[in-house]
Amino acid sequence: MEIGTLNQRITILEHSTKIDGIGNHKARWEELFSCWAAVSVKNSTETTDAGVTKEVTSLEFIVRQTPDTMRINTTTHKLRFRGLLYNIDGVKPNFRSLDYMKITAGTRKAGEQDDFD
Repeated sequence: MEIGTLNQRITILEHSTKIDGIGNHKARWEELFSCWAAVSVKNSTETTDAGVTKEVTSLEFIVRQTPDTMRINTTTHKLRFRGLLYNIDGVKPNFRSLDYMKITAGTRKAGEQDDFD
């Protein structure tokens, strides 16, 4: 892969817990780092549920394999691309050549909520 194909900026978010002045714990997503990626659509579907049409898109992000990107996992990280949040579904490092890795992420489904800021 040529470095010039990494032409989209993505941001990796990490789950953290902050404690306010009176000791309450508040869960939030904080920006960890941003990097360049090659982005392609892996899957796109549209379904109708109870009269509500929703589109679910799965994207594949190819990024350079660095110590920062090797820390990404599906439970404590999310991804922001073009203003939308994506849940990380899979991380596939390349242990043979150690140059690039693939991250698969999907949009949040309609109606899903979480308690994070």
